[in-house]
Amino acid sequence: MKKLIITVAAGLVAIGGVVGVAIIGAGAGAATGHAGAATTTTTTTLAPPVQGVGPHKVFFSVDTVQGGGGTVKLPADAACSMTNLFQRGDVVVFRMWGVHVTTGGNDLSNVTVKKAFVKVPGLPAIPLVYGTHPTKPAVSYWTAAWPVAKSYPLGVVNFSVTVVTNPVPDGLSAAVPSETGVFTQQDSPQVASPLTIEPSS
Repeated sequence: MKKLIITVAAGLVAIGGVVGVAIIGAGAGAATGHAGAATTTTTTTLAPPVQGVGPHKVFFSVDTVQGGGGTVKLPADAACSMTNLFQRGDVVVFRMWGVHVTTGGNDLSNVTVKKAFVKVPGLPAIPLVYGTHPTKPAVSYWTAAWPVAKSYPLGVVNFSVTVVTNPVPDGLSAAVPSETGVFTQQDSPQVASPLTIEPSS
């Protein structure tokens, strides 16, 4: 039994680091019947959660994919491939999906959302449109296309996405007012790879 515990724990060390070490200590003590030796507890101070602290009303995820139809010729399998790097003449497609937390997690759909849009610096708001997409299986989510003009400045594009929910009337549950959620790429700690317009290669 002791050999089995150590073997399993050793496998966890390779996968899980410190967790595996804790299992080895507990397994060896239990298998030998000896009381465990004194342990040292390490306290790690964690940073605040990436989504911020406090109550949240609307949660959504945003990404960008390569759109078809731009002046830059793409291979047939490149459309809808996720990327943050684009060139002038490319089509940036913003995708968004999420939940309205206040209502208990209702999906952000064309029924629950009053309006949703992307704001790209220097351009008018681009409406997000809710629709079904030909994935397998087919699913619905929000999209907005931005054909990047040949004159658009190179560099990081600090876009934002705004979602405004429909109010929920009093009825089956308590009334919920219209609520707004905003994602801004600029200075956002969760964006490791910001949307960027690069020079043509």
